[in-house]
Amino acid sequence: MQYLGKLKPRYCERSIMRATIVDLRKVMQREGIDAWISPSSDAHQSEYPTEYDKCRRFLSGFTGSAGTLLVLKEEAYLWTDGRYFLQAESELKDSGITLMKMGEPGVPTLDELLEKKLKSGEVLGFNGSVLSFSEGKVIAGKVVKNGVKLKIGKDITNEIWLDRPERPHTKVFILDEKYAGKSASTKINEVRERMNGKDLLIISSLSDIAWLTNLRAFDIQCNPLLLSYFILEKDRATIFIQDKSLTDEVREYLKKNGIDIKPYDDFDETVAGISHKEILFDEADVSYKTFISISKKENANKLYSVLSPVTYLKNIKNEVEVANTKKSHLRDGVYMAKYIYWLKNQVKNGANLTEKTASDYLDNLRREDELFLDLSFPTISGYADNGAIVHYEAEYETAKKLEAKGLYLFDSGATYKDGTTDVTRTISLGENTDEEKLHYTLVTIGMLRLLNTTFKRGAIGVCLDIKAREALWEYGLDYNHGTGHGVGFVNTVHEMPTSIRNKINKDVYRNLEFEPGMIMSDEPGVYISGKHGIRMEILMTVVDKGEGFLGFEPLTMAPIDNEPLLVDVMTKRDIELYNNYQRQVYDSISGGLNEEEKAWLKEVTKEI
Repeated sequence: MQYLGKLKPRYCERSIMRATIVDLRKVMQREGIDAWISPSSDAHQSEYPTEYDKCRRFLSGFTGSAGTLLVLKEEAYLWTDGRYFLQAESELKDSGITLMKMGEPGVPTLDELLEKKLKSGEVLGFNGSVLSFSEGKVIAGKVVKNGVKLKIGKDITNEIWLDRPERPHTKVFILDEKYAGKSASTKINEVRERMNGKDLLIISSLSDIAWLTNLRAFDIQCNPLLLSYFILEKDRATIFIQDKSLTDEVREYLKKNGIDIKPYDDFDETVAGISHKEILFDEADVSYKTFISISKKENANKLYSVLSPVTYLKNIKNEVEVANTKKSHLRDGVYMAKYIYWLKNQVKNGANLTEKTASDYLDNLRREDELFLDLSFPTISGYADNGAIVHYEAEYETAKKLEAKGLYLFDSGATYKDGTTDVTRTISLGENTDEEKLHYTLVTIGMLRLLNTTFKRGAIGVCLDIKAREALWEYGLDYNHGTGHGVGFVNTVHEMPTSIRNKINKDVYRNLEFEPGMIMSDEPGVYISGKHGIRMEILMTVVDKGEGFLGFEPLTMAPIDNEPLLVDVMTKRDIELYNNYQRQVYDSISGGLNEEEKAWLKEVTKEI
């Protein structure tokens, strides 16, 4: 999947959105602030924050999961990436906010624009708790040298967001070791070994804490995470968590695993009191405020910025996690096949279905699974030109009706107790144009070529990205998003820093080399505005091929629609890869289907 999380409360209407910017400027003037930054993240740098933390959405009206708002005295700007260009153009129309298309030629970055716009003596404000240190240091480095002052202590959005939701506190539950593969105490000891004798490690990432403790909750939509912080020392471990989230069972579990409990709101004060320690921290996860606290001269701490050892270990799944993930994908593949068969028949027979009512059927198939916990993200269901909006989310009132023609893209997944899934298929609902068929075939070729590549140990994502794009490039086509992202185990569906993309990460230590056990997506696409969108996605795990080489093994077992394929465009090797995958799909999931579904699957996966 390439992302999501779109809700539309009333305060996102454009008329009110403009009022929020006006009101914010009044508070800025009173507080002596000349520029205000509102990022998408929370205090844990989460990709999908709680409703309480969606300040940027409240202020701007832009509902995408990634974006940063800058409000100046007379201007306002919003940066987002290629996944959201079409959505942002629509949602920011007539708002007075200028869309800044990240990565496009001539578009300055946030720090570059601040350096140009702010003058000596002016004040830049932001909530230091929700801006990561890695982002904050770049911004501060550009403007402070020019005499600009920083004001980071107060969240002024509170002044105008009068009906702001409360911070969630769902009940925490324990993920059984038969699923996780290792106990929390074992994981803690492994992390301590990788701390290389340093005094303590600060952990702000909710995903990391969930993995480390084997605890889960539902504090964030579609993410089985608990709001918390964690400090790991040589001889002590402390979790900072809301008391309302804990049951007696979880309290006893934490005690058994040697983890002390402190109130969530005590974290800032605790961190500010750390002195004369050697501290490990991941600057992509800790907030700018946390860094300022631990770096005060009077505290005399020695700081070491690293990729968190928790993040590193979490990205490499153990054998039990991989085995469980395979089981979850087999069941998930059955639901995908049932859905495609049902949908094609419904549309063929003239059923009155929309993008939303159709995808509800798939969501409900997953919900009936006995190990189901939640959807891993809100299902993306886009028919025809809506498929070209990478993070389109259909709504009952405006969803497009499905017709017996064109292409339909759906990107979906679930979190089960034994794994997390994320799969995209584009299928034909009837007659297709030659252009649709060509683009569909090229995307399918790219997905399969990447899946079946073999590479030397030491490779990183940027080394392999071309495998998914080369067929598209031959026809002058491309897509404006990464090719693959890491996927967590009963955790976040986007697990960084594992990735496959065509740009190297500027933070070198976050360009992880592939290792057996890593799980990631493979999802090339083509998006033609006003016409169609095509994406094909599978999850795969890295496996050892021997002699210093690695490769991928598919986890996703969902059929590829053969109707829109142009076989003449495919090489002999492409045809072989297609037939091999389709054969695997049939052998893996046909046992979970009824006779009619099984006969259909036999036909759709036959050799070409």
